[in-house]
Amino acid sequence: MQHATEPNPPAGDIPAWYCLRAQPRRESVAAMHLPTLTGVEVFYPKVHYTRRTRRGPRQSTVALFPGYLFARFPPTLSKQITYTQGVARIIRRGAELAQIPEAVMAELFMLAPDGHLRLDDPKFQIGQHIRVIAGAFIGTEAKIMRLAPAKRRVAVLLEFLGQEQEVEMDVQQIDLPDANPRKRILAKAPPAQAPAKVKT
Repeated sequence: MQHATEPNPPAGDIPAWYCLRAQPRRESVAAMHLPTLTGVEVFYPKVHYTRRTRRGPRQSTVALFPGYLFARFPPTLSKQITYTQGVARIIRRGAELAQIPEAVMAELFMLAPDGHLRLDDPKFQIGQHIRVIAGAFIGTEAKIMRLAPAKRRVAVLLEFLGQEQEVEMDVQQIDLPDANPRKRILAKAPPAQAPAKVKT
C-alpha cells in the first residue's frame, strides 16, 4: 500500500537563521522581546572576562558581536521581526534576507555554549609586549623579560630616560596592549571557527 506523502511547506514557512542589526545599545532589549513571537529562536552570545583596571580586576560582560544578534524564524515573520522592540533591521543581500548556514551557527554554538563565553585571564609569556596600567609607569608599553609566577610578578624592560631598565611589576599592573576580549577570542580560534564579518 502506498502512503501519501505530506506536501513540502512553502519556502516562506521554513525557519532559518538570520542576522539582525539591533538599535543602538539595545541588543539585550531585542533579545528579550524576540522570543515572545511564536516560532522565533534567538542567539545573543556574550563574553565574560576579567578586565584589569587601576583599582584591580573587574568582571565585565560584553556582546560578542556588538550591535548584532541572531534569530531563527520563517521568512513570513520578517515584518514582525523588524517591528520588534530593539530591532533595527534584518541583514540582507540585495533584496533577499541573508540566511546564515547551519554549519556557521553550529560553530558559534560551540564557541559560546548557552550563549555565554568565559575567557580566562591572559597568559603572559617571555618576549610578549604589554601595557602598564598602574603605578609610576602607567601608559608605558614594555617587553616581558622573565616570569616569577609564585610571586605573581614579572620583570619588564622599560625605556626610561633614554636607557633600558629592567623593572619588576605585579601582574595586576600590566595588561596586553589590546585587551579587547573579542580580538582575544578570534586570535585563539582556529580559522574555521572565526566568525566572518557581517556587511550592513
